[in-house]
Amino acid sequence: MKKIDNSTMGGRIKEHRLKMGMTQEELAEKMFTTKMTISHYENDLSDIKGSVIVELADILGTTTGYLLNNEVDAKTSSGGMWEMMKLFQSLTSIQMKNTALEQLKVLVKFQGNCKL
Repeated sequence: MKKIDNSTMGGRIKEHRLKMGMTQEELAEKMFTTKMTISHYENDLSDIKGSVIVELADILGTTTGYLLNNEVDAKTSSGGMWEMMKLFQSLTSIQMKNTALEQLKVLVKFQGNCKL
């Protein structure tokens, strides 16, 4: 299988479309557009509006930051990072957020002292 160049937004769109097991036609259907439009996105032949990037990220199970700037994709990274970030964001109390951070620091310190 040919390696996908994910150094461009188009390559990252294609990468995630394939990870989702979707064809260009299937992605086009979900986005109410044409296969040619998806092909243009993947081959960096079109400028993509911000609202479309948000929709692509949602459908492809990734983030706009990843599609736009190749930022770490917390949704698909290992270790439950995305879930942990969402849970932390849902905390409304500053005191609870500080407590959660302190507990995480203890866990990291404990892990460093463990010999598994």
